[in-house]
Amino acid sequence: MVSDVPQIGRNWWLFVLLGAVCLITGILAMVWPGITLLTLGILLGIYLIVSAILEIIDAIVGEPGGRALSAILGIVSLIAGLICIRRPGESLLAIVIVAGVYLIAEGVIRVIRAFSGPGSRLWPVLLGLLDVAAGIVIMAWPDIGLVTLAIFFAATMVVRGVFAIVVGFKLRSAARHDEPPAVQTASYA
Repeated sequence: MVSDVPQIGRNWWLFVLLGAVCLITGILAMVWPGITLLTLGILLGIYLIVSAILEIIDAIVGEPGGRALSAILGIVSLIAGLICIRRPGESLLAIVIVAGVYLIAEGVIRVIRAFSGPGSRLWPVLLGLLDVAAGIVIMAWPDIGLVTLAIFFAATMVVRGVFAIVVGFKLRSAARHDEPPAVQTASYA
């Protein structure tokens, strides 16, 4: 697995990009809670489509053991993203259900992935459990107040965004340390 670090590290910017999208989505939802519902529907749709693309790429080129899970999550994300973009303001309950189902599905898959490979499981399991908990809260109390839901979802997106950005830069750093040192030659003129 250590030999995969340079290969994964070359794509560090994908983690940072996804993290930036999450972070911006969360901040915008907090800044404008009054119009967040429509904005949330559109931004959630964009995030889900970006996430779907990354999951489908992982399903194509990722670890053979995790390809099926990535493909399933990618398809669910794509469908949910298209629903949110197509009808962001018409059905607030649909946005609540889509967000809840997505967070539960992603959380469960994140936990499964944490146990399917070697390495530290703490952070992926904690994030997966956070996603599942957020999804359950959203599904259990859809009437808690849509502004409260928007703020709750925004906070989740900020945490996810910061985590993805940190992981991206750590991958970048790890990939640089695994590169062979440059060979310097002296020139005698």
